[in-house]
Amino acid sequence: MIDVIMDGEILKSITRAMVALVSEARFHFMDDKIHSRAVDPANVAMVIFDVSRENLEAYSIDEEKTVGVDVNRIYDIAKSIKRNELVELKVEDESALKVKFGSVEYTVSLIDPSAIRKEPKIPNLELPAKIVLDAGEFKKAIAAADRISDHVVFRSDSTGFYVEAEGDIDRIVFHMSEAELIEFNKAEARSMFSIEYLKEFVKVAGIGDLLTVHLGTNYPVRLVFDVSGGKARVEYILAPRIEAE
Repeated sequence: MIDVIMDGEILKSITRAMVALVSEARFHFMDDKIHSRAVDPANVAMVIFDVSRENLEAYSIDEEKTVGVDVNRIYDIAKSIKRNELVELKVEDESALKVKFGSVEYTVSLIDPSAIRKEPKIPNLELPAKIVLDAGEFKKAIAAADRISDHVVFRSDSTGFYVEAEGDIDRIVFHMSEAELIEFNKAEARSMFSIEYLKEFVKVAGIGDLLTVHLGTNYPVRLVFDVSGGKARVEYILAPRIEAE
């Protein structure tokens, strides 16, 4: 038996995060949190979410359990949840997940977890640069870069954090100095990434959300979003594009 009550914005955020890369995933209902992770079919990007027990309105499990979830279906349902509305998730047997909010209750069939693609191991990445900024500002930078190119360069040095994109005739540079960033360690790093993935990732960010960027040189980037008022943590790991010599 699993019975969880949470802020509806959390359910929207975590399912939105997952559908950027996959259509189904394993949800692990653990003693201290709800956790999930998955990798996209191309093995280019990974998504991880965690919602700690203390950020839930109610959390009751008989034992730690893993269920297979159609995240597209749950996300479609979650779109109907009103702001500040609570949602209840209940699993009474292995076959269905009940989603209840307001006067509506959905019963959604669960997926056998063993039928879902194997979960990835979370890589141990030592990335020198750490940048913390308003996720909304980053979202604007990605949207601007998307207008002129299919790739973008993230760069960090002592002068600040840069997002750069170059098309056939246009170029855009987004720059935030140390004074404009929430946290910044001035480490040097530079990598190129696909816009297609990034513009999906930033959709998880809402007003006031924070983003922590962990960046290296020609290494994957870690993008850690604190979403739903800090009640949920969503992380994306994206492999770099190799630049032509």
